[in-house]
This record gives sequence, C-alpha cells and structure tokens, in this order.
Amino acid sequence: MSERDTFGPRLRRERERRGISLETIATVTRVGTDLWEGLEQNDFSRWPSGIFARAFVRDYAKAVGLEADGVVDEFCRLFPVGDRRAARIIQGQARIVGLQEVVAEDPGLLPA
Repeated sequence: MSERDTFGPRLRRERERRGISLETIATVTRVGTDLWEGLEQNDFSRWPSGIFARAFVRDYAKAVGLEADGVVDEFCRLFPVGDRRAARIIQGQARIVGLQEVVAEDPGLLPA
C-alpha cells in the first residue's frame, strides 16, 4: 500500500486508539460523520476543495489530538483536493510533457 492509501485508515486507527467516536468529532467540528467517514476511507468525492478541505482536516486532527499542521501538510502533499497550488502544478506539468490539451479538455483532472 502506498502512503496515500494509508492516510485515512491511519487517522481512523489513531482516533479509535484514543477512544474517540466519529459522532464526537462531528459534534465538536459541526461537520457530519459522513464526511469524516470519507476522510478515513480516502474518499473525498463529497468534500470541498482548497482551504475548506484543509480546514476540515485541521479540525479533525485537533479533535483527535494530533499535530494539526503536520496532518494538513501530509494531506496537501498526498491529495490535490487539499492543495491550493495543485491546479497550477498539474497544468505546468502537463505543458512540460505536452498534454496541456488533455488537461484543458478534462477539468476533472484538476482539483475543484
């Protein structure tokens, strides 16, 4: 498994190890358990992007008692949905390898 594949499950294990329920996190953060389940399964299909995604990850980390900045940095590195720089980086890489038309034709390749 890649580092990306283990991100959410690792957060879930840490939460469970500390005896914190998703309902508690949902109450503290005012974000529904369905989104937290998505985080723990690396499913960001219903998540906001950019600053909101980073804020959610930060809130989760704080609620679990993890070092929030480190968790957010890792999230941004592993998942473009959280990184405000991702679209620009992906477009730049596409230009380098000659695929800018593909990226332009399929906006789904870029984070929202």
